[in-house]
Amino acid sequence: MAEYVESVDIDTDPQALFDYLADVGNLPRYMPRLQRAEEVGDGAVEVTATPRLADGTRVEVTGTAWTRVDSPGHTFSWGAVGGRHGYRGSFEIERYDGGARLTVSIVSERADAESVRGGLRDVLGSIKRLTERSGTA
Repeated sequence: MAEYVESVDIDTDPQALFDYLADVGNLPRYMPRLQRAEEVGDGAVEVTATPRLADGTRVEVTGTAWTRVDSPGHTFSWGAVGGRHGYRGSFEIERYDGGARLTVSIVSERADAESVRGGLRDVLGSIKRLTERSGTA
């Protein structure tokens, strides 16, 4: 099982960033392949995504994920229900240099390393653009 970790520093209040990321309704705003995310209760979220296959085509995938919000620890975690491919991830937010440091971790037993790393950088870039001091959070 491989773990992938990337971080970015964001010029925003750490609590505002955490609140933004922990709101499931915001997931499609910063996850480019996620089309829909809807809470269905007890931390469960129904999602629709359009991942790109190795041959470059996109497919629509629906499923259920679990989420967990740890407010004191400023951590938002998620994963595939049933542990599909061991997929799980988390956002951790900490105060850093007058702003926030956001670290995303992904664990999966089935993944193309370069694709995952590129996806993490894309998501962190989206979050940074959306939440910097003049942005959403």
